[in-house]
Amino acid sequence: MICRYFKVAHRDMVYLKFILEAYEGMNVMSTVDNKAGIIRIAIMPGFVEDMDALLAELGRQVVMEPVDWKDALPSF
Repeated sequence: MICRYFKVAHRDMVYLKFILEAYEGMNVMSTVDNKAGIIRIAIMPGFVEDMDALLAELGRQVVMEPVDWKDALPSF
């Protein structure tokens, strides 16, 4: 699993969650720091290119600032 971390406005979290849930099986979005607005998008193997293209398009619609984040999510 590949994880991407972004800082987003709170008002955009629900929108992103709604869009990303439509791509069921390709990713899982979760909030890792609600106060700071940090989300994690865990991308399933085989879907990295597709999800990177989707994230680039979503980045044109909402501000998604990539951030470095270390947490306890194991690598698979």
